[in-house]
Amino acid sequence: MQERKCILNYQHFSQQTERLTLAGFHNGQTQGRPVIMLHGWLDNAATFEPMLERLQLEGRPVYALELPGHGKSQHRDKSAQYHLVDNTIDVLAFVDSISEGSDFDIVGHSMGGIIATLVAASVPERVKHLVLLDSLGPLTDEIENVLPQLKRAVKRASSLRNSKLNVYPTKEVAARARTAGVGKISMPASRLLVERGTIEVEGGWTWSSDPRLLEPSLLRFSEAQVEAIMGGIECPVLLLVGTDGYFKQYEAIKKRLAYIKTLTQHQVDGGHHFHMEGDVALTAQLVGDFVTE
Repeated sequence: MQERKCILNYQHFSQQTERLTLAGFHNGQTQGRPVIMLHGWLDNAATFEPMLERLQLEGRPVYALELPGHGKSQHRDKSAQYHLVDNTIDVLAFVDSISEGSDFDIVGHSMGGIIATLVAASVPERVKHLVLLDSLGPLTDEIENVLPQLKRAVKRASSLRNSKLNVYPTKEVAARARTAGVGKISMPASRLLVERGTIEVEGGWTWSSDPRLLEPSLLRFSEAQVEAIMGGIECPVLLLVGTDGYFKQYEAIKKRLAYIKTLTQHQVDGGHHFHMEGDVALTAQLVGDFVTE
């Protein structure tokens, strides 16, 4: 598989923050309110390439940011864990490294949407628009499931420490494997993610993401906590869901729509990665229009 050049008008960046060095794509703009985009679990900044090629945001800094342990961003120290809430501080540290104390808009797909929700709730005075792509909050547990989840997570983390990374002879083979991964995708979409999300090792190619990202959560939020967090979001929220995405599978979380004060919702043709291979043009238009209101 030939290496793909960076998308038109975007460049790769690597930015040192007060916590970690984070990477991704940037359109080179420095003036105006930044737009921060956060990918899903085990994805990377390339997930936004198709949408960025169509996004009309002239004169605005746009950053497709790779979260710790993903893509080309730094992994957490071996003594640290990957807790969902820690990403809130990572994102804010990144924003402050490019424009300290500035207002910003934030767009998140799947896990990135969950993190974007936490960020928007934690600094409501700074986040002006929140866009959620097939995402509406984290998994939750009832009180009786907290201890069983903790036990499973500890056991799973222990077993993963001794597991070996999958090594693929070529990137094309890795891309075929990714098509059946989290949120099944086509080969063209998979090639984008694999091009940025693999590293060469002895015997072929393996994922650049930190294997510890596969460890399950030690603890999950309760639904009451999710309601409190979402209720603290002050900015307008745009929720885009795929016609064949994850959101329609979870009837239980649709009650969360009522947690958000100011919500606009649209359905877009496509699956969980509709921003990559569904109605990408409409997705880009809706996102661009919303964050420029």
